[in-house]
Amino acid sequence: MASTAGEALETALNALTSPPTEDDTRTPRQRRHDALEDLARNYLDHGETPTVGGEKPHINVITDIDALKGIAGGTHETLDGDVLDVETVRMLACDASISRIVVGPDSEVLDIGRKTRVWTAAQRRAIIARDRHCTAPGCERPPDWCDIHHLTHWADEGSTSVDQGTLLCRFHHTLEHIRAFLRKHRSRTQG
Repeated sequence: MASTAGEALETALNALTSPPTEDDTRTPRQRRHDALEDLARNYLDHGETPTVGGEKPHINVITDIDALKGIAGGTHETLDGDVLDVETVRMLACDASISRIVVGPDSEVLDIGRKTRVWTAAQRRAIIARDRHCTAPGCERPPDWCDIHHLTHWADEGSTSVDQGTLLCRFHHTLEHIRAFLRKHRSRTQG
């Protein structure tokens, strides 16, 4: 019996690889890579995944407040030890659940704060009802494939309110954080 796994994966990736918008300069290979990430994230968000510690598995990032504010240095890595740049940390934190764990100088756990949802379920519903799809010009990825992006990042004292949130697909969300980083970097070097 022939395996259809490759065919199924290719069909799913093709379905998720929508035609590029004007600002999409990714190669077809990069677009398929991003589609595979979207597929994995969607499964983790909506699939019947086994739980770990009472929660569905997602990406866990160990970071400090400086990284959330966009300041390099310090700690920002995955549980596997992969080091992330501060803009990736900020993008992940833009639409995430945040748990605070305070450690002492010898890495002993001093405090475990309660997990907080950056966006409430009601705020998500309101933003989805308003935006309907990715709000990047020319992109119509549906809400299930979008994050809610803070127009002003909460680590920069932006509010978590419906008028400060917008739906962006993973590609446009990443692109917006890259653009914000470049704007911030340019303003530092020019001023």
